[in-house]
Amino acid sequence: MNSIFPHVFGQERVKQSWAKAIENHRMASTSIFYGEEGLGKTTAALDLAAALTHISPDKVWNENNAPAWLDDEKKSLLYMLDAHVFYMKPFTDVLQIGQFVELGDYIQHFDDSPHVCIIDEAQTMGAPIANAWLKTLEEPKENLFFILISHNLERMLPTVVSRAELFRFMPLDRDGFQNFVIARREEFSGLKIPEDIEKAYRLCAGNPGAALNFYGAGGKSAYDWAKHFWKIVTFDSMPLTRLAGISPKTNRKELLRNLSWCIAIGRNLMLLNEVADEADMFSLITQEEREFAPSWADGKAQAAVKILEKAEKALRHSISVRDVINMLAVNMVWIRKGVHL
Repeated sequence: MNSIFPHVFGQERVKQSWAKAIENHRMASTSIFYGEEGLGKTTAALDLAAALTHISPDKVWNENNAPAWLDDEKKSLLYMLDAHVFYMKPFTDVLQIGQFVELGDYIQHFDDSPHVCIIDEAQTMGAPIANAWLKTLEEPKENLFFILISHNLERMLPTVVSRAELFRFMPLDRDGFQNFVIARREEFSGLKIPEDIEKAYRLCAGNPGAALNFYGAGGKSAYDWAKHFWKIVTFDSMPLTRLAGISPKTNRKELLRNLSWCIAIGRNLMLLNEVADEADMFSLITQEEREFAPSWADGKAQAAVKILEKAEKALRHSISVRDVINMLAVNMVWIRKGVHL
């Protein structure tokens, strides 16, 4: 890792570009970090903000600051650190105009020292807000930097994208993934280190966020939940009743973690039905998954994964846990019967 960005694993080309831009005082006023969720874009934004504002990265990541920003249970229009770094994320499914109004009020009083505004999940910024902010992005104050973070660049307004420098985040390679796991080994309670790193790398496809989701606190119980889910929808004679009965016991955060494992198992079922003899080369396959697989042949596994991904998206957009599980139950039953809704 570059010492300027101590919390960022991998992404060497991106870090080199930032280091050079900072050294030459040529950092773009607006940057967009894009790539799939879990690759460390928000972490990188905090480290870059620290470098641009000359704040110690450790101060940015003080337990009273960054973790509060990133906690889904904590909601505020805007988070501020040391009057130089501002961060916002959606309350529910979209960024709200009130968040930008409050940020604009702060910007009016910025002095000439460096300031950074981080806008997370910027793809949820509606067109009216984006258009209203174009002038601010085009003509920012001196030493004002915007970092927009997006999991889906295609959903962002083209006029905003065209005014920013783009930085694509990629999954970690094998060595980078190992360095990440070892450096944060205390958070991987469900992983044997170093014995299981290779298996974890294959399962997570180099995504560090997915690794924390799968093997961090709660990962084992989420995996057990996912296995139980697939067992019900595969073999149970009354899956609707059984699945409906588990919704009161599961909260939103837990269900998101559970669905990550359900999707991972579903992708393994796809592999087993497409390249059974070679499936072990691409992922960690369990005996239980081999028993599930025949019931999900002929495109059923693919359809199931699409429904699970749809459920995950609905959950992130504040659809209730009960409604998401009911939707899953109905759709999975029909898919198993060969009716792809």
